[in-house]
Amino acid sequence: MRKNLSDNYKKDHRTQALLLLCIVCLFVAPVRAQKTDVVQVLEQVASLINNNRLAQAEKELTTVLRVAPNLPAALNLMGSVRAKQGRLVEAETLFLQAVQNDKTYTGARMNLVHLYLLKRAPEKAIPQLNEVLALEPENLEARVILGDAYLATNDLQKAEENYLAALDNKLDNAGALFGLAQISRLKGEIREASIYLNRVGTLAADSKSPDFLYKVGLEAMRVGMFDESKSMLERAVELKPKEPSYLLALGIAWLRKGDLFEAEKLFRHVLELQPNNAQGQLHLGYVLLNQKKYAEARTWLEKSARSSTPIPEVFYYLGLVAQEQKDDAGAIVLFEKAVRQLPSYAHARIALGSSYMKLKNYVRAREELETAVKLDPEEPTAHYNLALLYARIKEPERAQEELKIIDQLKAKGASTGGVVVLPPKSNP
Repeated sequence: MRKNLSDNYKKDHRTQALLLLCIVCLFVAPVRAQKTDVVQVLEQVASLINNNRLAQAEKELTTVLRVAPNLPAALNLMGSVRAKQGRLVEAETLFLQAVQNDKTYTGARMNLVHLYLLKRAPEKAIPQLNEVLALEPENLEARVILGDAYLATNDLQKAEENYLAALDNKLDNAGALFGLAQISRLKGEIREASIYLNRVGTLAADSKSPDFLYKVGLEAMRVGMFDESKSMLERAVELKPKEPSYLLALGIAWLRKGDLFEAEKLFRHVLELQPNNAQGQLHLGYVLLNQKKYAEARTWLEKSARSSTPIPEVFYYLGLVAQEQKDDAGAIVLFEKAVRQLPSYAHARIALGSSYMKLKNYVRAREELETAVKLDPEEPTAHYNLALLYARIKEPERAQEELKIIDQLKAKGASTGGVVVLPPKSNP
């Protein structure tokens, strides 16, 4: 009996590396030369793995491997057990043994592919995928995954070649189209990326893969398709309602649409499921800051700041809270943390200059605000604060120059109203 990976995935979505740990019945290998009872045992083992009855599956496989230690099917199944147990080094060894004992065994090769992608080693997956395609040139799933692997190594040309080959002049392969959307976005071709994503959305209308919907939702968010992103992420949450990463992404989509109320509900749900989720803490703190709930905002932001890798926005937002609570000295400490972490962070420098100005440290205020203007000359708030500073230090001509720049920016549609509070740029 033979089942390859392509039997187990719908053509409307890309295979994720993480699916290796929950793959169903792709483990039954070619057993053309085996006796009927061995075939039945292996089918039963595949069913056990599918149902996460790993201890019983391992016991059955141990018995088979004592009699036939080089049987590719049994080695592959045992590798699958080890993968689901998180013992990836042993799983890799077993999959490699299965392939060595049967060079044509594409199922084991594909398990290796997913293992390497799970370990973030796409360069190892590429040779295995090429072997699979040499044996099965029409395996479109392998072709799309090969495109994914090249994309992960930043080889956009080879990735594009494989996605186009998987399409074969037809616009019905969601995985290939999604890959092309990512390439277009990386090239700065936002319109093309949007066209591809719209088509992916149509093809994925009935997708049962929450992970694929999640990825498409994130990509749509990156190109500014917030309605489409929200739709994809809502369907992902419907399919897997307790997955924190999906809930976080949906909250961010609502945030990008300007709905703080819906975003807050989702970020709180994330933190109910994962109290130490640093991004959940950051985004909830941001929402509360914008709602002027400064005390609670500070609580959540401080928790996020204590994570192992806090991002600059955490300290920026905490600094804004400190400003609102009339603690400019404390705000300066926080803004400087943000600037040290990201020297090009113009808004943190604007806020830092503003606090220095309030404390009448005009030398440092001037340094930060002039740097901010150089970093982001289109940001009117920087020019506004700089105009105030020049007026205070008796440089009226320079103040007038800054006011003229503000008028020019306003004519272009820009607005100013104090320190700008932008949402976190990070995606989940």
